[in-house]
Amino acid sequence: MKLRISLLVLAVLVNSQFMLAQAKEGNGPERVKAEVLKRGTGEKARVKVKLRNGSEVRGYISKADQDTFDIHGKNNANVTLAYADVLSVRKPGMSRGAKIGIAAGGAALVIAALAARAIASLGP
Repeated sequence: MKLRISLLVLAVLVNSQFMLAQAKEGNGPERVKAEVLKRGTGEKARVKVKLRNGSEVRGYISKADQDTFDIHGKNNANVTLAYADVLSVRKPGMSRGAKIGIAAGGAALVIAALAARAIASLGP
């Protein structure tokens, strides 16, 4: 009985992870277009764009049209991308979760060092 319940729980977990991965991949052209329009254009609209073919383009959004948008990258090169070819549009740099993780790790290190020092001062 425990084996059946364990297998059922495992199957549900695997299925939910599979569905979550599909939902994340499902960034359709409408969602990409909304993200581009939300960021606007100009040098302050810096983005990191992941394409469906696996490549990545970094720069700022210089122009956004109905079906395409332009990224102005290094060496003054403009790249025109179709919304359908784009997997995701994000700000460059670390995510908020990564920054929180680094801060939490640093705080844990400081607390551990203070605790070790307090324990050492209680010595014989």
